[in-house]
Amino acid sequence: MDYKNIREIFDKIIKIHNLEKDEELAELLQVNFNTLKSWLQRKQIPYKDREKVYNALNIHQTKTNKKEINFYSIPKLNVSASAGGGNELIGLEEYETGEMLELSKAFFKTTPKNVKAIKVDGYSMVPMLLPDSWVIFEEVHEYQGDGLYILNFDNQLMVKLLQLDPISKILDIISVNKDYKSYSIDLKDSQIELIIQGKVLRSII
Repeated sequence: MDYKNIREIFDKIIKIHNLEKDEELAELLQVNFNTLKSWLQRKQIPYKDREKVYNALNIHQTKTNKKEINFYSIPKLNVSASAGGGNELIGLEEYETGEMLELSKAFFKTTPKNVKAIKVDGYSMVPMLLPDSWVIFEEVHEYQGDGLYILNFDNQLMVKLLQLDPISKILDIISVNKDYKSYSIDLKDSQIELIIQGKVLRSII
């Protein structure tokens, strides 16, 4: 289920809990009413407060529809990952849209933490990923074994396969599409900035 804006999210919670006005919603979320109004004006909920909102929605899932508790609500980002683009991510929460991507818990092998969804832009990972595919990734900032990662490589936001030779410390940054470049960097003395933003858990093509 996708929510287009903060007002829709709040109206959904008000309906779930049989509330009558925003003042009651603020009390439910345990925030000052003026704080709630500021969220509406900015059309953004601070990252530290979003768990309260998600919990308010999940209460409805548990009480009213047993099937819905089998889903995770995953925040969508409003940037894309490709073979380039120059998108430098500092804090991923700043790119959240307020919209959610709901996926079955059966989609994941383990319980994910701090998961986000980002759209793929470009053809560098065809046929593994197609343009406009969505990848679901867990926000981590260190190498966690060979696999598909979201990374900021030399100020370019990418989704790439990473493979590390543990002896030579050579990291291969791989484009599946052979028409696009792959890279190898020596982690011991490379001057190129490489920032891992997350490891991909699943993709929706």
